[in-house]
Amino acid sequence: MPLDLPVSKPLIGRTDEFERLAALTGLDETSPLASAVLLSGDAGIGKTRLLAAVRARAEAAGWRVLVGHCLDFGDSALPYLPFSELFGRLDAESPALVQAMFDKHPPLRRVVPGRRPPTDTGGDPAQRVDRGELFEAVHATLEHLGGEAPLMVVVEDVHWADQSTRDLLSFLFTHGFAAPVSLIVSYRSDDLHRRHPLRATAAQWARVSGIDRVELSPLSDSDVRLLVRTLHPERLRESDMHTVVERAEGNAFFVEELVAAAASGGGALPRDLAGLLLVRLDQLDEGARQVVRVASAAGRGTSHEVLAEVAGMDGAALEQGLRDAVERHVLVPAGPDSYAFRHAMLGEAAYDDLLPGERVRLHADFVRALATRVAAGTAAELARHARLAHDPATALRASVLAGDEAASVGGPDEALAHYRMALELSADEVTLDRAGDPVDVVELTVKASAAATAAGQVHKAIALVQERLDRPPPGITPPERGRLLHALATAVLLTDSTVDALAATTEALELVPAEPTSQRARLLSTHAAALADRNRDEDATRWASDALALARELGLGDLATDVTTTLARLKERGGDSEASQVALEKI
Repeated sequence: MPLDLPVSKPLIGRTDEFERLAALTGLDETSPLASAVLLSGDAGIGKTRLLAAVRARAEAAGWRVLVGHCLDFGDSALPYLPFSELFGRLDAESPALVQAMFDKHPPLRRVVPGRRPPTDTGGDPAQRVDRGELFEAVHATLEHLGGEAPLMVVVEDVHWADQSTRDLLSFLFTHGFAAPVSLIVSYRSDDLHRRHPLRATAAQWARVSGIDRVELSPLSDSDVRLLVRTLHPERLRESDMHTVVERAEGNAFFVEELVAAAASGGGALPRDLAGLLLVRLDQLDEGARQVVRVASAAGRGTSHEVLAEVAGMDGAALEQGLRDAVERHVLVPAGPDSYAFRHAMLGEAAYDDLLPGERVRLHADFVRALATRVAAGTAAELARHARLAHDPATALRASVLAGDEAASVGGPDEALAHYRMALELSADEVTLDRAGDPVDVVELTVKASAAATAAGQVHKAIALVQERLDRPPPGITPPERGRLLHALATAVLLTDSTVDALAATTEALELVPAEPTSQRARLLSTHAAALADRNRDEDATRWASDALALARELGLGDLATDVTTTLARLKERGGDSEASQVALEKI
């Protein structure tokens, strides 16, 4: 029987799964529970519908519910996108509450749209947010919110999640919550092929104590028939009913599309999914089809403003096209001024139906529409559209900016992907010349190396810099070579390597101007570390002392702390434990 819930349609065939989720989270108990749940199932099987029912029950019971979605950005992922969404909505609803969280946990600003500090476009890794601090801030914020009222956090479609989001979820899963915080994460199980990045992560999550798994199986034939009668109260012919049950294979989304196709009276039902989805799209008028074509090229929910600019339709025609697409359940409003596809598979079908030249033209139109916008995430979108529009010069500029954005919010994996794309594009001299503003490939290499190091890919960081040193850009200056050598030594000191870090810092000191700059201070510190690595403690102490003095002169508090720690370790190693302790107490 359908479950009677405070939502628009009854939940059919999922009573057992609903009750299990309610039990795991403590929804039906007087004392809500801290819980973590992995919800999996094939595309269209009903994960979102089930989660909507669970959220509705939670809200009716007085819980606070935060929802974030992962989106398919391919290689242009935005770090922490679902957390930006859920904290952004919380900020819109309760700005005073979020401001109080910022005061307690400043790194949280990095993931809240409109609250982020200006993006740092410099190559200094010390200016980038520490991921550990950000993870702690998110965890502490959710813990605090759960202490005020039971909290349900839902993150949907994690098969599309960026690496930073997966890492943050791993942190939350392994640390757990003392307050009643329920974390529910959903993903498409049929998308997890052998090399899918979530496959290994999901296996690790499943082994974490306290994480429960709920897997949605196909609906039974009787439930499919009940769903058909709910969707189409006027009785279908038995032959059509049989066809729907047979072809849907228990998939709720397929049932909806098959019923819609059967009800349209358009003849025999298509046998493949693509044809089935195109039936719905073909029912739109020309204006709505144009809107849908544009939306499919957007790659995610798109704003009304950008949609209007790319579609090139007058206001009345655009509004009518949008209304038709929404009323026919192809698009849905996604916020106060944006639209998204009702189901991702509809968007995929619409995009696949575009002609090759049509795709290139639409992506080029998006490039023009996004080029003047500065909202967070725009650079990553712009880079993606530019590549698909065969505009490498714009893709190069946008990839650098997207990397800077990702690094500034603590997303080193995403930053590395963008920087590597920029390095690949910059290898073409024509692209480099057409990029407009000069692109400093040395600076770009240093940024990529820092991102790789922060992402735990130290050997990749070494390889990136080594390749640039072996194949320097034309006209490289001595200070630029010094920067590369410094970046190389920084990475080498973090792992086992045949590269001589001390030789690299020694040469770098000869190339970098002996001026009171941040770069010089950090190079002095790295040189001291390289000396200490060779057990040349006396020399290391001397250079570290110089680095500390310059760091204090320049107000580089983070560097001063690091160097003080290095000096304390040197004192400890020299047998002066008391002096070491005194030095550490001054930090």
